[in-house]
Amino acid sequence: MKKILVSLAVLWCVALGVQAQDNQEYEKQVAKMLEMTHTMDAMKQIFPQMTAMLKQQLPQAPDEFWKELDASMNGMYDKMIKAVIPVYKKYLTLDDLKEIIKFYETPVGKKLSEMNPKATAEILPIAQQIGMQTMQAQEKGYLKQQ
Repeated sequence: MKKILVSLAVLWCVALGVQAQDNQEYEKQVAKMLEMTHTMDAMKQIFPQMTAMLKQQLPQAPDEFWKELDASMNGMYDKMIKAVIPVYKKYLTLDDLKEIIKFYETPVGKKLSEMNPKATAEILPIAQQIGMQTMQAQEKGYLKQQ
């Protein structure tokens, strides 16, 4: 009986070790995919635009607030990668990630990833404008609130 318990404990520890390795590999592949797709670069572009918009909406906020906001963004990118892992795991296997990365290593994949941040930078003001128009229409009562 003792041998069985020891054997089960060893198997359990090995399984945990394999799972930890799989998690590290998965996190590594997600980080690689986000780097290859310039997703984090796009976030870095969006943050100054969001800050500028916030500064217009919060002109009374002290300089210290903006300094703290900037400082908090420095560690945000690593936190973001860790935070999105469960979402990617829900929809993509490790093999899926590897195939996606292979695509982004092709010429058309590289072209798409290089174009995306530029397109996002151009699309964001358009989306903001449409959002503002929608809010104004809603404030005037033209749109029904749900």
